[in-house]
Amino acid sequence: MVPASDQLLFDSAFLAKLEQLELLSRRVHQSDRPAERRARHTGSSLEFADYRNYSFGDDLRRIDWNIYGRFDRLFVKLYQAEQDLPVHFLLDASASMRWQPEGRAETRSKYDQARRLAAALGYIALTRLDRVHLHRFDGGTVTDLGGVRGRNQFHQVLRFLRETPAAAEMTGPSLEKCLQTFAARQKRRGLVFLLSDLFDPQGSERALGVLQHHRFEAEVLQILDPAELDPALQGDLRLVDAETGQHLDLTAQPALVRKYREEIRSYCASVETFCRRRSFGYLRLTSDQPFEDLVLRILREERVLR
Repeated sequence: MVPASDQLLFDSAFLAKLEQLELLSRRVHQSDRPAERRARHTGSSLEFADYRNYSFGDDLRRIDWNIYGRFDRLFVKLYQAEQDLPVHFLLDASASMRWQPEGRAETRSKYDQARRLAAALGYIALTRLDRVHLHRFDGGTVTDLGGVRGRNQFHQVLRFLRETPAAAEMTGPSLEKCLQTFAARQKRRGLVFLLSDLFDPQGSERALGVLQHHRFEAEVLQILDPAELDPALQGDLRLVDAETGQHLDLTAQPALVRKYREEIRSYCASVETFCRRRSFGYLRLTSDQPFEDLVLRILREERVLR
């Protein structure tokens, strides 16, 4: 398996591309207004915080022309007094997220894909001076990284994401209870990215309802392994639940495999319908999708980013 530290490495060229992006507020772009979530301020009385690369549509008055004269590149100034948006990343660290088919240990797990997505999206938020909060639920607990702000805090995000709980600790209460714990701790509402396979014996609708009840704006990124969508199974098998250790003996006949494929696709479709009806974003991803294409193309096409 690729070491966790290597899974989270981004080169400078990729980070520069991320700096050109912005997290979109679904509530804003549904109304067809410009996707600007915060009140922009300029003026000498405000405390300078950082620079970022100019993006089309930025206020030209915020460009630092002295920097342009030195580097022949456009940068805009950011100020501490800008109103930030709380951005929460809820990372499912359950045993099912760590599962990989036998013989594929060298590939990325769902959990690895989720961590890389959280890191990339977190970096985008930090460059925009949004306040980033990371939450990992596993072993019956919700572990938090206190809110961080500014690009220079990205190392804290990476450090948190590299702290992987032991597999033996990854059983606990339902997704619903974990989200209830998360919601109870928040004083401000904001944008939530839920990164999970949404595999829960009690289903996902009640859990997602917690976010709706507490008036969070949510982007649900359901991450699955290709083998979960299209299993290549045949013959006599013993299936072992990654969460509980319970097993089921069966014979994987073609008709049974077809029925499974129908059921998993039906479940994903029901989750998507539930999300759309509540104005949540929904995107089904797989652990084997090329990462840069996923961030730079697919998330933009789905209007998670611009």
